[in-house]
Amino acid sequence: RTIRGPRTLRGKPNVEDAIRQRLDTASHPENSQHQQPPQLPIPPKRITRADVERESEIQDIRMVALASDESVEDAAGKLLNIMSKGDTTLRSARLAAESCLLSECNAAKTSLRSLVAMERASLQDRMQRLEIL
Repeated sequence: RTIRGPRTLRGKPNVEDAIRQRLDTASHPENSQHQQPPQLPIPPKRITRADVERESEIQDIRMVALASDESVEDAAGKLLNIMSKGDTTLRSARLAAESCLLSECNAAKTSLRSLVAMERASLQDRMQRLEIL
C-alpha cells in the first residue's frame, strides 16, 4: 500500500499537512509527484536582413543616398560638360592662333618674295648701269 499524502494517526488526512505539501510542491516542482511535461528548447529567433532594415529605418537612409547619388551624377555631368566646352574653346583658340600664325607666315613669305624681287630689279638696274660705264 502506498501513502499518498500526510495522514493523521487515525488514517484521515491532516488539512494543514496537505496545504503545506501543496505549497512545497508549488515552490519546488521537482519534488512533486506529478511531473510537468519537459519544456522544449525555444530556438533562437533568426534575425533577417529585412528585420534589421526595418528596425534601423535604412529605407529612409537609402532614399537619401539615392537622391545624393543622383545629385552627384548631375554635378559630374555638368562638370564634364563645362570641361568639354572649355576644351573645345581651348582647341578653337589654339586653331585660331595657328591659323593667324600661318597667315602671318604666308604674308611674310609674300613680303620677302616681293622684297627679293625689288632687290633683284635694283641689282639688275645697277648692273646695266655698270655695263654702260
